[in-house]
This record gives sequence, structure tokens and C-alpha cells, in this order.
Amino acid sequence: MLYDLSGVLPFFVVIALLAVAGAVASLTVLGREVTHHHRVRVARHQSIPTYYRRLVLAH
Repeated sequence: MLYDLSGVLPFFVVIALLAVAGAVASLTVLGREVTHHHRVRVARHQSIPTYYRRLVLAH
């Protein structure tokens, strides 16, 4: 018995595009957070361990 698989390729293309869009969005958010934390840390003249230690202890 043969199955009609003509809709499989567009399905996988849509899934791949959604995955790429999700990855780009995640990297954008991550990049913004990292640069924000970097600017705050540099303005305070703190080392990386000191900044994150204070951030963890504040919560």
C-alpha cells in the first residue's frame, strides 16, 4: 500500500522555520540580557563573580 506524502515536505519546512525563528528570538533575548548585565557590572567596576554573587544573594 502506498501513501501520498506530498504534504510532508512543506510540514517539515514550516517546522524548521519555526525552530529557526525560535532560536533567533532566544539568542536576541539572551544577547540583550548579557549586554545589559555587562553594562551594569562595568559601571560598578565589579568582577563577574562579584556581580553574580550579589545578584543571587539579592533574591
